[in-house]
Amino acid sequence: MAAVPSARIAGIRTNVRSVIAARAPATPIASPPPPPAPARLPRPQPPRWLRVGLRAAATLVPSIAVRWVEHLFFTPPRMRALPSPVLETGHRFFVETAGQRLAVWSWGDGPTAILLHGWGGRSDQLAAFVPPLLAAGFSIVAPDAPGHGDSTGGTSSVLAFAAALDAVAARVGPVDAFVGHSAGAAAGALAMQRGLHIRRAVFVSPVAALTDVVSRFAWQLGIPPWTADAMRRRSESRLGVPMSSLDVPTLARHATAPLLVFHDPADAEVPWHDAAAIAQAWPGARLVDTPGLGHNRILRDAQVVSQTVSFLAAGR
Repeated sequence: MAAVPSARIAGIRTNVRSVIAARAPATPIASPPPPPAPARLPRPQPPRWLRVGLRAAATLVPSIAVRWVEHLFFTPPRMRALPSPVLETGHRFFVETAGQRLAVWSWGDGPTAILLHGWGGRSDQLAAFVPPLLAAGFSIVAPDAPGHGDSTGGTSSVLAFAAALDAVAARVGPVDAFVGHSAGAAAGALAMQRGLHIRRAVFVSPVAALTDVVSRFAWQLGIPPWTADAMRRRSESRLGVPMSSLDVPTLARHATAPLLVFHDPADAEVPWHDAAAIAQAWPGARLVDTPGLGHNRILRDAQVVSQTVSFLAAGR
């Protein structure tokens, strides 16, 4: 696999794009224009009974359908815990925030790097980053977001992710580096825009716009657009902010932290154009395409991990 030289990554000046070559074929791949993201992502479909029930409710009792969809949207799936030798070597502690108890793991001494998983994930998904970050002299902190992993709560949101990140940062001290996956990346952008100082950041398969996520969610459930729109308006009223104000490209316009972004052009969970929009809006960001690594496997790729560590350690 061809790596992008670390000197090029460290010297961020303009919004540029590079490619990690796919494993097959073995020869390096020049930067082709990525295929346009599909309007309907090829994700596993929810149970037929749920789709039928929601369509019936949207016709017969629209208000119940809207509340049902909102509950589904803000309820993350719980990923099953697997044995993790890396987590077993860490120190687990808890942070209280907004009535929830966050499970947090930490390793080492040195400048703090926070690792934040995505929607429906858990901290052990980012375990591959821990040993090389330790070797580079960082201390690492990895929380489970509200409603995820070993943390409490049944529902969550990007706002809850960002609040959890703020609470953890307040507990562990200055944050030197940040790695966020998917919705965790969006939460990192929101926390930084609201005042959390981070020296350097890496976004992996980031989500750009919650309004687009709502549209994809509505298509997946097979509900009519008006139901999705009503759910969005109800959610915005409850959360106290319009979803459009949480769009990462909007948050990025006044960002100062250097940013490195990784994304697979064929990601079936979050379309590549989310990463492209973020990298274009974020001053000085670099976007690295990672063909063939998907949405989650990318977190275990040796080149992604090594380039992340080199980037975060640069300039220290």
